[in-house]
Amino acid sequence: MNIHHHYPKSYPRAQEVTVKVNGREVDVLRTNVAYFAPASYSGSAVVEIEAASPIRSVAISPLKLNIPVEISGNTARFTLTDNRYLHLKIEGISLPLFFYGNEEQAYDGKATFYFKGGQVYEVGELVLRDNESIYIEGGAVVKGSVRASGASNIKIYGNGVLDGSYFRGTRDYRTILLYDCSNVKIQDIIMVEPPCWMIMLANCRHVHIDRIKQIGEVVSSDGIDIVGCQHVLIENCILRNNDDCVVIKAFDWSENPDSPMLYAAKDVHGIEVRSCVFVNGPSGNAIEIGHELTIDEVREVKFHDIDIVSVNGYGAALSIHVGDRATVRDIVFENIRIEHYYDKLIDFRVMRSMYNTDKERGHIQDILLKDIEVTSSVYNPGYSISVIGGYDADHLVERVTFDNFKLGGFKIMNGNELDLFVKEAKDIWFK
Repeated sequence: MNIHHHYPKSYPRAQEVTVKVNGREVDVLRTNVAYFAPASYSGSAVVEIEAASPIRSVAISPLKLNIPVEISGNTARFTLTDNRYLHLKIEGISLPLFFYGNEEQAYDGKATFYFKGGQVYEVGELVLRDNESIYIEGGAVVKGSVRASGASNIKIYGNGVLDGSYFRGTRDYRTILLYDCSNVKIQDIIMVEPPCWMIMLANCRHVHIDRIKQIGEVVSSDGIDIVGCQHVLIENCILRNNDDCVVIKAFDWSENPDSPMLYAAKDVHGIEVRSCVFVNGPSGNAIEIGHELTIDEVREVKFHDIDIVSVNGYGAALSIHVGDRATVRDIVFENIRIEHYYDKLIDFRVMRSMYNTDKERGHIQDILLKDIEVTSSVYNPGYSISVIGGYDADHLVERVTFDNFKLGGFKIMNGNELDLFVKEAKDIWFK
């Protein structure tokens, strides 16, 4: 099987770079903050990048892959042995390039809404009901959004593009908004040009998000917001967001004064995020729990096998912000690699903020940071910090364990080595 769908010629393209995969040119599409090259292949792939000017260096993330690159003049070449989603910083082109190496995929003929490749579709709002699905074929661009309320057994899939620019300028408009839904699958699609949050799950249960690609550029372009949900698995995604990449919240909310209330102030548990790549822009955090938590507790959450390419603003790589009354407990950050951070590395706080409504403050308890590897640049020491802080003597951060936490190649054994500032916290352990 050899499937390739060209995107419509009218869709914005890169002018300064071309990409070939196994000798075949693939489309390089453009947003204001990044290029992206979707490609489908099975087995190995030889990727050749040609720029309009000489290429001086190429940094391929995740760095853990250690992919060797051959550079000759205006051309860079590397080989992949399997399907990979990559972030490339190329000295010689003006924007970063995302490479989406997808598995070859044919339409299964089962979707309620089918969007064939090679066309742009102006659809506005698509609404899913029980047992319905949307398939966006590679090469298709669907300009619009997806909504569902109280639906079960729904699916959004395909290698094509969901473009939120149809609603550009509409305040606080989410591209995918699912409320009170169960047995949900969102797979493979590329999401770009959001007016606000990209995926919002509100009071949902049993959700699987797999192989999603996102490029968000506006402030508040959160990647995936898990709001008052239970049993959510997110895996194999690559998210570039100009706010939180993945965030857990819980609160009742209405999209605008004329919209019905979404009752999503539900306790959160059973959340797993694994094998993902996060690129955080000038706003927000790579991983966050908070701020809005008008519930009793968030528990049993695990983030593991994560590559954080960058945190460029004043947010943190790993953050918990409890401003309402919730207790956040039994949280695991494990096997995480952080390639770049600017202001804060760790930020765990019980606090009062502009986002909160409860009068009572909450707690943070039993947090494990295990097998974390952080790259430190010459700009971090003396500038970048970590923070662990409770609100007062009755609202503490308690029992935080750093187990094999490495910064700049050295295992951290105390807070000073981490530039850690502590307030109203106890039982912080290093081992």
